[in-house]
Amino acid sequence: MAIPEQYRRIIGAMHRLELLRRISIRDGARGIELHRTQMPMLEYIAAHDGCAQADVSKHLHVSPASVACSAKRMESAGLIARTADETNLRCNKLSATEEGHARLAQMRAVFDALDARTFRGFSDVELDALSRMLDRMILNSARGDEAQKTMHELMYQLHAMEGEDEC
Repeated sequence: MAIPEQYRRIIGAMHRLELLRRISIRDGARGIELHRTQMPMLEYIAAHDGCAQADVSKHLHVSPASVACSAKRMESAGLIARTADETNLRCNKLSATEEGHARLAQMRAVFDALDARTFRGFSDVELDALSRMLDRMILNSARGDEAQKTMHELMYQLHAMEGEDEC
């Protein structure tokens, strides 16, 4: 049976890995001018051209105010276009611009390169084993239905618990 020192060492390594990933992403994203937190929103908009802000809010599990704030920033940066819905002028439709698609592709390349570097030298068997172990750790750590929640839902839950506003 593992002892608490082993648990702390493993959890510490997981935190260290996450910090190294965040540093690499931030470094690789220099000049792209797309914040990593904008990427999920831009990915959704690019995949759902003409979606409503409410759709983005529901999908990402963030408040409509957060989506409106982010959409305003992303529109100012030329990443998305907002147009009023002809049938409901209070509703904005969102579309990714050419610039938005280009920056999204650049960011995706940064993430893909980091993933390839992170898993360099791992066999398929090792990757499958690691995936199963992480899934088991997630199930063991989750309370109630948390294991079934998406990353966005969990992030929203944490932000709500911490009382943070995303704008």
